[in-house]
Amino acid sequence: MYHFDWTVVSDYFPALMMGLTVTLKVSAISEFVGIAVGLVVALCRLSTFAPLRYLAVGYIDFLRGIPVLVMLLWVYYGFSILFGLNLTQMEAAVIGLGCSYAAYIAEIFRSGIQAIPVGQREAGRTLGLARWQIMAYVVLPQAVRIIIPPMGNTVISMLKDSSLVAIIAVSDLMRQTMVAASETFRPFELYAAAAIIYYMLTFITARIVTLVERRLDRQPGAKKR
Repeated sequence: MYHFDWTVVSDYFPALMMGLTVTLKVSAISEFVGIAVGLVVALCRLSTFAPLRYLAVGYIDFLRGIPVLVMLLWVYYGFSILFGLNLTQMEAAVIGLGCSYAAYIAEIFRSGIQAIPVGQREAGRTLGLARWQIMAYVVLPQAVRIIIPPMGNTVISMLKDSSLVAIIAVSDLMRQTMVAASETFRPFELYAAAAIIYYMLTFITARIVTLVERRLDRQPGAKKR
């Protein structure tokens, strides 16, 4: 009979909170990298210049076909072996997560951009706007309203997948939980606590995304659903 001892959670609570801080940091920076790289890849994917378009398609197909865990291990160990780049655990985590999710974010941007009617671009050209001005001031602001829900799902997925960075010794929430479990031999209580913390993170994030979506829907010019 297993005897529960929830006091280990309170004993290691400060360590779990330190890990939570690292988890939030890794997720936030990785999401920023993913959005920046994903937008560039999406624009290349929509380019009329064939080499850029094929390169973007190859990036998207390749990165979406590789598990995030494999990507993290490859970046951390592979970059050092092949290129002599000795990345820190945090750097490898951000690059691995950010580049992996950039492939998904690129498709989100692409679908959002293509959902904007062609007439909007034609109106911009009629006003004498350059192509980059049309994209920056006409297309992207409208596409943001479309991509908020799927982008929110991506943020939630990245929060959960950030637990994988523990495999390369990043001191995130999962790593701290693993260390505490190995020291106390109380894995059930500690992993249950970690699960609750991750759930609270994703729940709060989902509510924030919903609030942002509703706020955008109330703005003038937003389409009613």
